[in-house]
Amino acid sequence: MGRGTPVVGAAYIMIAAIAVVAIDLRIVLVPAATASLLLFVGGLLIFRRHRAALILPWPASEDEGGSSDVVIIDGVELPLQSYEQELIVAFRSRHIVELVGCCVVAAAALYFMLFSSLLREEGAGDHIGAYQAELICGAGLGILLANLRWFSERRILCSSHFTVGTVVGAGESSNRRWVTYQFFDASRDRRGGREYVWTRSYGNAVLVLFNPNNPDSNTVHCASLFHEFRFCLMPSRNRRQPAIETSA
Repeated sequence: MGRGTPVVGAAYIMIAAIAVVAIDLRIVLVPAATASLLLFVGGLLIFRRHRAALILPWPASEDEGGSSDVVIIDGVELPLQSYEQELIVAFRSRHIVELVGCCVVAAAALYFMLFSSLLREEGAGDHIGAYQAELICGAGLGILLANLRWFSERRILCSSHFTVGTVVGAGESSNRRWVTYQFFDASRDRRGGREYVWTRSYGNAVLVLFNPNNPDSNTVHCASLFHEFRFCLMPSRNRRQPAIETSA
């Protein structure tokens, strides 16, 4: 998730360097603010639900001795019973207030740079010191990457298939937690991946979101920054229902 971030960050830094040399921050801030606003609106349009749920089949336990295996996702225990169940996955958007605040800053900066007479005065850019320029460019990059992440997550939710994967490894590097996982795609081929995660208690399983046309392009629910997932089980209503069913 967010694999285009390094490319966008590198391009932004190069353009920012040109803007500093030219003593005109509009060279980098105008396209960055415009892109941020477009990415935010694009995320709203590409997946219009802020709350949604999906249903995944949950198999019955094959152990006839009475004991049941337990799958743990985000600290929630999901036991395998002697009967078939359904896994209810509810998700909603989060950090929307912060994201809207970033967009308000981007819109205000865009208006100020394009329509304010202050920046049209001769030598107006000379009043911005090196430290201030670095701070302004850093803020612009942060806002751009936040909206890029938002759009990427919404696009993945819109186009992915869902399944439960097994955590095969976990660790921490550069003060960030990561998990390695494996899962089976629609063709029952074994796939896997590794993602940095935002949660502390991911358990022994994760919800995997994968591209049906390219299952190697996948991510997990706990790598999402702007969406929160909740899990629970209920008895199966129809044992022959499709593998995935979505509901508003």
